[in-house]
Amino acid sequence: MTTLKQRWPILILALALALVVLLNIRPYGFNITSIFHMDEVLHGQTPMPRGFIVLKVPSYDGAQYYQVARNMPKIMNPAKWHELRDISPGSYAYQRFLLPLSAYILSLGQEAALPYVFLFINVLALLLTAGEMLHRKKHPLYVFALCLSPAAMVAMHFTLAEPLTILLITTFLLRYAEKKKVEWLDILLLSLVVLAREVNILFIAYLIGFSLLTKNWRDALKLLIPAAVFVGWHSVIYGIFDNIPFLISAEAKVLPFSEPLKNLLGVYGYDRMSLSSIALFFGFVFPGIIWVCTDMWKTRKFEILSLGALAFFGIMTLMPHYIWGSITSIGRVITPVYPLYILAIASRDTRLTRVLALLILLIGLGAAVGLAFSGHPYLITQ
Repeated sequence: MTTLKQRWPILILALALALVVLLNIRPYGFNITSIFHMDEVLHGQTPMPRGFIVLKVPSYDGAQYYQVARNMPKIMNPAKWHELRDISPGSYAYQRFLLPLSAYILSLGQEAALPYVFLFINVLALLLTAGEMLHRKKHPLYVFALCLSPAAMVAMHFTLAEPLTILLITTFLLRYAEKKKVEWLDILLLSLVVLAREVNILFIAYLIGFSLLTKNWRDALKLLIPAAVFVGWHSVIYGIFDNIPFLISAEAKVLPFSEPLKNLLGVYGYDRMSLSSIALFFGFVFPGIIWVCTDMWKTRKFEILSLGALAFFGIMTLMPHYIWGSITSIGRVITPVYPLYILAIASRDTRLTRVLALLILLIGLGAAVGLAFSGHPYLITQ
């Protein structure tokens, strides 16, 4: 049974998320359809319903997720696939299939319900994440650090799939910490993870590598199932669009630390976007790498959390400028790093790790406030 001690952080988190949502929709007359950041291009190709907020600036990924949800009947009917090839979104958006699919199912196919259902899914995912962590006796500070992290806050602003990724990966890692093995429920969770975002296949690759490193051959074999789910869904995407969008994503890499260093030196100039990226690097990535390396040196062990956090921090340092240019990209794109790192520091729970968690929380809240007060010109469909 949930105790009062477990309940109050969830209530605070719910209030914080409600405030974030209200701040996000405030510049648009509190119209909930603004959560998608739809633009005139997508609206021109497939007109939005009446009373929908359409921005006069380019859209973000959430607008594409909304369109994918609207296109669900065509996706389920191969005879209609040709109709998807000539309209936005392109194949890239369909890699993030789980959120639009979930929204379509829960809305019962009713388009008017989609904005509310998308929002409900993301808020619920973060509250469930908090509940899972509190149930495992994690200090509330780490709960807030994860559920109000930059990845979560950027996702709440633009209606993205990061909350689902955070929930699924956190649940898996908490279960693994108890069982020390991969069970069939975990395989289901991880199969959903690869449908949430394409970058999550790297998490599966890491788990396979970790299983091989620890000579857990049975787990390594089981983990081929979510990898097969990933390949299977991308085969469907190829069947629809005749291309493999993941190969485009895989090409995005540069020399380690080169882009954070260029941001720091002002190679591209300083603005609020680049400064937010610099804050993320010095408040999260750099201290995270130092802490993980120090912890691994002290313990002389390869643990799933610390080794995984280091691996994904390393991936972040390889990202190109268009990712490192703003916290809205680099702050969320390598989502698995958050549950790996935050659960790692929570497992130690020292004064230092609480400071590290507080830094993440402050950066996340800063991103939430900054995004909420960056409204754009818009029109309302008639």
